Amino acid sequence: MKTIELTAELREGSGKRVAKDLRNKERVPGVIYHNSEATHIHMDARDANRAVYTPETYIVALNVNGETVNTIVRDAQYHPVTEKMLDIEFLQVTDDRPVSLTLPLELIGTPEGVAQGGKLTTKLRKVKVKGIPSQLPDKLQVDVSALKLGETIKLGAAELAEGLELISSPSAAVASVIIPRALRSAKAAAGEEGEEEAE
Repeated sequence: MKTIELTAELREGSGKRVAKDLRNKERVPGVIYHNSEATHIHMDARDANRAVYTPETYIVALNVNGETVNTIVRDAQYHPVTEKMLDIEFLQVTDDRPVSLTLPLELIGTPEGVAQGGKLTTKLRKVKVKGIPSQLPDKLQVDVSALKLGETIKLGAAELAEGLELISSPSAAVASVIIPRALRSAKAAAGEEGEEEAE
């Protein structure tokens, strides 16, 4: 899995006033959780946004006052009107304990049904998995090349790397090849012509 390196500082004090002062300076208050411990930090708002506003999932290497810890984003809160980030939460990860997170889902291959005139529709874009942080892939891939007209492929068909556990339902639909109305009409017409010729 890719790693993004960001910088944060230990936060002195707590409460609404401290948080408000930080936000006025374009800093985002945050917390790093590790077991039962919580380390209070603050970071540049642009860095916080880089960790959250991305289609990919990263291990976030946070440099806090010179010490780097590997984390993943656990949650973030936003202002209901301005949509500015108010707080961010990180979970410290280590290779001695598996972690659950959400990965983007990528479809690979061209379905047989598309070559026959069908249309590929994506039904699932993210999937929840569990694994050792250093062994987690950047994304989960599902091969749809064998998908025929009218067929649907489910999440259980995905090939998982060793040590990777699927948390999302294996029966969840990932993608389908639908038969366009025009193609359906053409097939029906062809069937009727065939019946007439047989008569």
